[in-house]
Amino acid sequence: MSVRTADGIVLKGMLEYPETSPGTRYPLAVLAHQYPATGDSFGPLVEDLLDRGVACLAFDERGHGASIMTANGPLVIDTPEGFGADPFGVAFVSSAGRVGFQRIDNDILRVAGWGAAQNFIDADRILLVGASVGGSGALLISPLITGLRGVITLGAAGAPAFGSDGAIRIRAALESLDVPCLLSSSDADPFDGGENVKRWGHGLRHVTSRLVPGREHGMAIYYDVRDELLAFVTRCLFA
Repeated sequence: MSVRTADGIVLKGMLEYPETSPGTRYPLAVLAHQYPATGDSFGPLVEDLLDRGVACLAFDERGHGASIMTANGPLVIDTPEGFGADPFGVAFVSSAGRVGFQRIDNDILRVAGWGAAQNFIDADRILLVGASVGGSGALLISPLITGLRGVITLGAAGAPAFGSDGAIRIRAALESLDVPCLLSSSDADPFDGGENVKRWGHGLRHVTSRLVPGREHGMAIYYDVRDELLAFVTRCLFA
């Protein structure tokens, strides 16, 4: 996949199809990863989704992996200079401003639109999956995704990267949805993933909130929520 963003970055990704009989139209999962990873970080989930008959479009977010080319040359995220929360936080904030993380939600919209237009894809069965800042972007843009059947987040975080009202707009987006959402996180997520699950899903009947013990972030909790997540996918896309 090559998709140009509103500000001229070329996003790169890979659309993978399940192996099944000719003539099948597949539901599509669009996967937006966490900082500072790439689309490959969803490898275990992609394998499970393909086994269940779901096509997968995992892409490198702006400034990550292969999605770094602009008309003015490469634009690459900053990565932590050292270890621990402080270097990570400094690099994230720097990257968010310089690379334009506030546009990730629109990037997801463009990628999903590209995926829905491809051969053998059922554009009426779209699933958004996001980890950390990718999860926040997926929630923000979800009301604009035609054919959306569900949203899954793993440690959705980094809402301030979308503006000072980012968290408020995410809650408003969830309130406007009428499709099932699964918000998951570790309960002691160091980037507020657990608190976001509690705040954003509170009182919404279409939102399932799932907290697991520990401090792991983003896709690192996948095997803790795998069974519930895959059952959720089946209900959303194949019921």
